[in-house]
Amino acid sequence: SVLRRLAETAKLQQVDRILVETNFGQGMFSELLKPVLQDVDYPCTIEEVRHSIQKEHRICDVLEPLMNAHKLVVDRSIILKDWESVKHRPPETQRYYQLFYQMSRITRERGSLRHDDRLDAVAMAVEFWVKAVAQDVDTEMVEVRKAAHRKALERFSKNAMHIGSSKTPPAKSWISQVGR
Repeated sequence: SVLRRLAETAKLQQVDRILVETNFGQGMFSELLKPVLQDVDYPCTIEEVRHSIQKEHRICDVLEPLMNAHKLVVDRSIILKDWESVKHRPPETQRYYQLFYQMSRITRERGSLRHDDRLDAVAMAVEFWVKAVAQDVDTEMVEVRKAAHRKALERFSKNAMHIGSSKTPPAKSWISQVGR
């Protein structure tokens, strides 16, 4: 029933990729979720991620730079949903399950939180988007360099055609300076 609810939520939210941490299940969760996604008629990519460093270090390494730069933006409705989502739990334990409690109490010390599930999910999502943005920037830089290279080659070719001809001399460039 949990897998079905996850699949239906993915369909409702029009999710195109589900990230699954494989550290403890070695891919079993993904294999269990695939047929359920097919059953609810929602083809969705499942991408497995594996973490090899201590969870608290990983979460802090991902979130700290964004939070220090005030670049992690959270919609007010998320805060309200987070608050409401734990009302069914005993009052003395509610806070441990809240995202913002987890976010404000995490340290790099192993076991610094009783529960870190929500914060871990946010860190995984943030890490995905940080990497995606970095790839876009890298791809754009490669394209800029290729365009600059093409322009340089075009200028070189244009000027090279005029060397030794009686046509109008080319604009001054490093090539026209060589014979002097």
